[in-house]
Amino acid sequence: MRELSSSPLAVFLMVLSIVSVPFSDTNQNPELIDEPIKMEQIGGGGGSLEEQCGSITFENMFEYSRATFDIIIDDDWESANVKAVAWVNSTLADELRLTMDEFMELLDPNKGGDGWFSTDEREFFRALASECIEHTLTRIGLRDGPAHRGGLGTDWKNTSWEEDGVVIEEWNIVPPRHSQIRSCTSSIGGDCNEVPVVPDSSRDCDTGVSQDLGVDECRVQLWLNATLSITGVDDPSRFTFSLNASNLSGARFDFTFPQMEDLRLDMWDECEGRDVGLNESTAGGQAPTIGGCVGDGSSTFDLISNDDGSLTLELSPNGYREDWPMGEDLFFDFTTEPIPEPAPPVWTEESPSNGTWFPVPNSGDVSWAGWDDGVSRWFYDEDGVSNLEILCVGEQGLNFRESPDRSLMATVPDTGTIEVTCAARDGDGETTENRTWYIGVPFSLYSESEILTDPHQITIDINPDWPPLGISVHLVQGSSSQELGAVDIVSSGTTYIQGGSSNMQPGRVDVRVMVSGEGVFNMENTYLLGLLKESSPPLISISDSVWDGSKWSMQGQYSDPDGESVSFTMRVDGTTAGSVSVSGNTWSTPLIDFSLWDSGDHTVEVEGCDMSNKCTVIYQVVNNSILFGVDEPDCEALNCECDPSLCDEDGGGIGEILPASGILSVILSFALGTIFYRRRG
Repeated sequence: MRELSSSPLAVFLMVLSIVSVPFSDTNQNPELIDEPIKMEQIGGGGGSLEEQCGSITFENMFEYSRATFDIIIDDDWESANVKAVAWVNSTLADELRLTMDEFMELLDPNKGGDGWFSTDEREFFRALASECIEHTLTRIGLRDGPAHRGGLGTDWKNTSWEEDGVVIEEWNIVPPRHSQIRSCTSSIGGDCNEVPVVPDSSRDCDTGVSQDLGVDECRVQLWLNATLSITGVDDPSRFTFSLNASNLSGARFDFTFPQMEDLRLDMWDECEGRDVGLNESTAGGQAPTIGGCVGDGSSTFDLISNDDGSLTLELSPNGYREDWPMGEDLFFDFTTEPIPEPAPPVWTEESPSNGTWFPVPNSGDVSWAGWDDGVSRWFYDEDGVSNLEILCVGEQGLNFRESPDRSLMATVPDTGTIEVTCAARDGDGETTENRTWYIGVPFSLYSESEILTDPHQITIDINPDWPPLGISVHLVQGSSSQELGAVDIVSSGTTYIQGGSSNMQPGRVDVRVMVSGEGVFNMENTYLLGLLKESSPPLISISDSVWDGSKWSMQGQYSDPDGESVSFTMRVDGTTAGSVSVSGNTWSTPLIDFSLWDSGDHTVEVEGCDMSNKCTVIYQVVNNSILFGVDEPDCEALNCECDPSLCDEDGGGIGEILPASGILSVILSFALGTIFYRRRG
């Protein structure tokens, strides 16, 4: 959350800018209303209150020291009553007031930005906060049927705040007995008081003082009363409750479910890595295996049986603030079905069969099977696969073991393959059958050139004794990639893959290789071969140059082979002068008044540089002698060596052309202003 804004409230405050007008006084600057920048500051994809607030949570609006949420689900399972209390203590309270004051300055410079926060400003934010919360993400999901973990076609975030059902109140944002409190003029009627947003050093932060006294400006308290709409429960005899615990610290959630005979918790998962929001992959793609998440232990819970037969889930997510932003999903599977009889774990259909080959990218101490996309999907156990012990044995010295994230590790030699036998064991000591697999490095991969060419070639040396392999090679830069080629390998030896690289941008390029085959566990690895895509300089041409009286300009086209942006600089006789205008793929110089320059030849240069600092220079030589009425005769054409005594006055000699001011003089001047082009890389 700290990466989302410079202060805890900033995201919320930016949202509120789009609906500030109805709550402002008549002196507000109307230009603020039409400012488009504020409409997109939190990336909500639009300017409405619903669009902007609909991508954040309550915690994005107020960073609290601690908070409690009491959620009581109605008997019809269609709604829930929510009551919350949040404490904002010490410096967090200071930040709250400071941010509010800064934001008010954006809306109304006459009120905000003065270092003081008033009761008028408090009422403004109170009203907007209640309206915004109606559209925020609830973090809560409740869906009946078989247990689930989200995934394709299942959006677990299926609850929402009821319209006009959210009320937020506060205590002590404007401390009534603050030592520096003063009166102010209200724009909404009634009394107005304000306090400094930055307290002095002598303030009293004694949290032991009763709140009833109202003497402690170091504490702020917030209350939330709301109604939650639930749409996913028709048959509560079996359901999954879920909570996104991303960026939660110091929070306590009490969820009370209606009375239902024999309702019990069947399984729960603490799944790391998924963040809350509208545009992430939480509602689609591959979901974690039920019972297969390996949590970090930051979330704890108790299940309480109440006297009226209801159940209360006391949930305490408490991630470390210094680790924010950090995603976490909590899933709780409830059922009224009886506890099944103990049964041994079994292999699933997704598990590798006996005799499977496991390729690894390199020798040494390596992970040969990951947990999330591998081992967690190989077994089924009624208590969850994460509770199983994975047992792997092989030759001594190969160091078969589990890593902290439960990936399977081994020491793989440079040549040949190793044999491993694995099984899973549950808490009762029951095990699956054994399966034996083979692990090794199937090939080495390298590039003859460190400079990326187009096309580019990758060399692959295949190690012996491997079954047929399908190898696909891609060039990658961040999230972008380009397939270089694919090949089927049936025997050892050297093979080559060559393909185009035109989609790559200047900079480092890595190589991603996917390996598959019958009886071969899929491998995907990114190799850092030190490839570098060099930048090519921009292509710049001159299409035209014109005189407009004494002023001259030229224009042309440009492009960059690598698709990088190009910036331009113009120089006259080596001195930077003016700026080059760019529109689409064209450029143009400003009008240059050459009557202000000495008579003679002048060099006008245009330099275009791309983002990789590769540059191209084009230039044109301009002769401005015509502007000064000096016509130089073509002595060679006259055949009199510019000596008037040798020229025939009646034959168009020098005596005739010297006073000339017509077409011939213009032609001669332009002949002297010959235009040259050159390109410099």
